[in-house]
Amino acid sequence: MIAQLKGIGLSEYEAKIYLILACIHSASPRELHETTLIPRGRVYETLGSLEKKGFIISNRRSPVRYRTADIPYTMERLKKEAVIRYDMLGMALETYAALACPDQPGQTYNIRTGWGVENHIRYLLRTAKNELLIISDDPVFYQLYAEDIARAEKRIRVSCIVSSRKTANSIPFQCYFADEDTKDSLFSPPLLRKLSMPVKEVIYADRKEVLSVYEREGKEEAAFTKNSIYAEFITRVVLKNTMMISP
Repeated sequence: MIAQLKGIGLSEYEAKIYLILACIHSASPRELHETTLIPRGRVYETLGSLEKKGFIISNRRSPVRYRTADIPYTMERLKKEAVIRYDMLGMALETYAALACPDQPGQTYNIRTGWGVENHIRYLLRTAKNELLIISDDPVFYQLYAEDIARAEKRIRVSCIVSSRKTANSIPFQCYFADEDTKDSLFSPPLLRKLSMPVKEVIYADRKEVLSVYEREGKEEAAFTKNSIYAEFITRVVLKNTMMISP
C-alpha cells in the first residue's frame, strides 16, 4: 500500500501517515509520531502537506486531531486531475511535434497496438478542421465512436461511406453508398486481401491525412500517412461517385 501511495505522488512519510489514518480513522500528531516513529517535526510538516493536498482534514481544535478526507471522493478527484493533466500534456506534445518536426510529404507510420489504433482514430475525429471521409462497413466501429463522430459532425462535414444497406440501417448517421470501384479498391484492397488482412476502416482527414485500419492475425493494426499526395484526389473521386442513402 505504501508503494502504491508513493506511486500516485506521495512521499514516504506522507504514505505512512495517510495509511495509518486510513486504518485508525483519527489521530493526534503525537499518536502518529509514536505509531510511525517519524520524527515529530516531520510529522507536523507531513500533516500540513497532506492537508494542503486534500488527503486529510483536521478538527481545527486543540488538541488537534486528523483523519482522512472521504476516500472514494479523494480517489475520484485524483483520477479527474490525472485525466486533465495527461490531456494537457498530450496537446502540448502534439503542438511541439508539429512545430519542431514538420512532416515531409507522404510519411507513413505503422501502428501495431489496439490502444494506439483507437487513440489515433479519436485524435483524427477530434482534430480534423474541415472534413472527414470515413469508409467502413463495420457497425461496431460506428457504435464505438458514435459520440466522437457526432461531435465532429457539429463542427465539420463528415461523410460516412458504406457498401451495404444492413450497415446503413444499423448506424445513427447519414451515410452514402459506395460505387463498385470504391468497394473493390478501398473496402477490400487487392494487396491486403491477398495477405488475408481485411480492412476495417479508412479515414481521410482534411484531404491530407489517411488512417487505414486492418486486421492482422486477429489483431487491429493501422498505417497512418501524413500529407498524403493522393488524399485530395481519392476524397474527390469517392464523394463524386457515391449516392446518399435515404433514411
